[in-house]
Amino acid sequence: MKLTKNTENKSTLARLLAKENITVTHGNMKTAYFDVKNRVLGLPTWKDRGQDVTDMLIGHEVGHALYTPATAIEDFKSACGSLPFDVCNIVEDIRIERMIKDTYPGLPRVFRKAYTILVEHDFFAIAGKDVASLKFIDRLNLRGKIGDIASIPLNSDEEVIYQKCLAAQTFEDVLEICKEIASDHKEEPEPEPEEPEEPEEPEEPEESEGEEPEESEGEESEGEESSTDSADDGESAEDEENDSGSDSSDSDSDADASSADVKSDENAKTIAENSEGGGDMISNGTEAADVHEDLVSETLQNFEESIEKDIELPSENGYMPVMLPRKAYVYDKMISHKELAADRGDHRVNIEAESAKLKREYPDMDFLDIVKFDTELRELKKKTTKKVGTLVREFERRKASYQYSRSQEARTGVIDPNKLHSYKMTDEIFLSKSIIADAKSHGMIFLIDYSGSMGSVLPDVIEQTLNLVEFCKKVGIPFDVYSFTNAYYTSYDGEITPTVNEIDLSDVILIHQLSSSMSKSEYTESTNNLWAQYWLQKSGHSRTVVCSKYERLGGTPLDAVLTMMYTIVKDFVAKHNVQKTMFVTLTDGDSSRVNFKSTGDHIFRSNMRIQLGNSTVRINSYNGTVGFTELIGTIPSVTTMAFFLPNSKHAMTYKIRASVGNGFASKSSTEYKKAMKTHKKDGFVEIENAMGYDSYFILSPDVKIEDEEFTYNSKDEISTSRKAQTALAKEFSKHNIESKKNRVLMSRIAMKVA
Repeated sequence: MKLTKNTENKSTLARLLAKENITVTHGNMKTAYFDVKNRVLGLPTWKDRGQDVTDMLIGHEVGHALYTPATAIEDFKSACGSLPFDVCNIVEDIRIERMIKDTYPGLPRVFRKAYTILVEHDFFAIAGKDVASLKFIDRLNLRGKIGDIASIPLNSDEEVIYQKCLAAQTFEDVLEICKEIASDHKEEPEPEPEEPEEPEEPEEPEESEGEEPEESEGEESEGEESSTDSADDGESAEDEENDSGSDSSDSDSDADASSADVKSDENAKTIAENSEGGGDMISNGTEAADVHEDLVSETLQNFEESIEKDIELPSENGYMPVMLPRKAYVYDKMISHKELAADRGDHRVNIEAESAKLKREYPDMDFLDIVKFDTELRELKKKTTKKVGTLVREFERRKASYQYSRSQEARTGVIDPNKLHSYKMTDEIFLSKSIIADAKSHGMIFLIDYSGSMGSVLPDVIEQTLNLVEFCKKVGIPFDVYSFTNAYYTSYDGEITPTVNEIDLSDVILIHQLSSSMSKSEYTESTNNLWAQYWLQKSGHSRTVVCSKYERLGGTPLDAVLTMMYTIVKDFVAKHNVQKTMFVTLTDGDSSRVNFKSTGDHIFRSNMRIQLGNSTVRINSYNGTVGFTELIGTIPSVTTMAFFLPNSKHAMTYKIRASVGNGFASKSSTEYKKAMKTHKKDGFVEIENAMGYDSYFILSPDVKIEDEEFTYNSKDEISTSRKAQTALAKEFSKHNIESKKNRVLMSRIAMKVA
């Protein structure tokens, strides 16, 4: 199923009518809805009933966006108790349709034409029926929607109610009208008092569905107490739920999410879970149906069922429309560096407390000496300064090369006395100056995998990240560092939940670890904490001594995180106004499957279709991570880079084969052999335009990113022992090769950044 340009036009129309940048999703919902809490308009794919029908349905939902308050459900429950939500739904529809048509003078014609078409196709299921015999709530619904197309009779008292609905300005007015309708309903006289005197005709109450439930309640007798048609004793709850009672329940559930429309039961359940109130609108569904049976609207239910039948749901093998998580959802779910710091506490205090604990348990052993940590921290920072120098020099060379390759020479208009003598032979007698092109502004975003399998290499990754961060600070590049895992140990639930068709982030932990926007004290404490994690694990201890509960290792929800990073990277580029942004991921495995909120339950889908402006991105199950990565690469000025850290040689060779030759090249292919040769020589291989990234680096299983100082210990005297000298030469040569590989990798990174 293709997403047509017309679909995007409808999204734009909805935003313009709503006067705000609401989220519009086209998906597998069974009816249109507006989620007033999340500001999401859901539009299904309707069968072609004409543009007027589509525009009317959009206008109706936008009316709720503009005029229905987010607290409508709670307000209705508080004011009207167990009254069926059909009453509020119909009264509110009359109010918002009148207001949206008043706001946009072109819409009355659209609404009239649309409802004419829907009446012709009998969407309200009233063809062949005597409209005058319908319940008041049904006639009120029809009068509000098609009253200018067909004659809908109302008596004088009912006409007063309708005019009040039409004149209502606020939702408070709607609630007052609902209470008035409920009150009038209770006080209505018995229309046919003779009927209870004929108990020998038990079929008659079933035929009179429109009869007031108060009739049996007011004239309750011993014989009627056992009647199957009596709704007062609560014993017929199941029957009530199977007919008109189910209408009330379904509409109540859906109203909790859309704040206005009665939805199909399956979709209603899902949307209701997303809204604040949750659950049914009526606290006791059976009692509400019994007491207010005549206020449950059949025409409203018929209309919703007709709309549902008119929707084209995608096939099982089709692409399911999915929306990226909204910006508010992304930032609500992300753990800020301030929250992280508060949960970590002071790393020095934590180390000292752990040291004291270990000393009590193992008095003969010396653990976690804070003085030793301080000493080694200074040495680590010195090593970092040395490594960063390599990056800075390479970066500055590239930067200068860019500037001078684009430099221009301009004349100043001032005569050069040294060239004046040649004025007869050339006109180049003026002083000139070189105009150096401005260098590109840069930015870097790091995304680090905190999955369990990263445990063995995580210290090296932390060290390398801190090296790159220091490099960014040295050359004035704005940066952000994020880590991610899933909620194996700790869930982090924000205030926002996913709406229908939205990527579900419920099991994602995304932490904002470091940022160039931090204050000096925040940055120092955060980097020192990461150095403490590095030092603890390198010393054979647990890094969790100084970690927050969110930094425990778990799974790899990379795909879900990439959908978040699309928004984060876009905001980073806009905030810092950079011309070139490097998005770097460091991971060691494939992502778990992304899931999203869909009709009914949390479900997994293989093929997804994501709408981005006028374009559509289709993501398949076999290349989910590739698709989401390419999504980030579509952001202007963004270059994507990844470092794959394999946990075995098999994983390394598999990833190389999957990356070269457009995926899964044979071991005898030229591309595979060339990549393996480079990997053996340099300790890594860079494959361009692979796995969705512009540059994809595959490192070694035993990767050691840190560049350690050369040390050599020998029992023999080196100056006199030939054997010791040979061993020294071999060790130094080996160390030199490893250092060279590290310098090549660092230089390559600097080259890519520049």
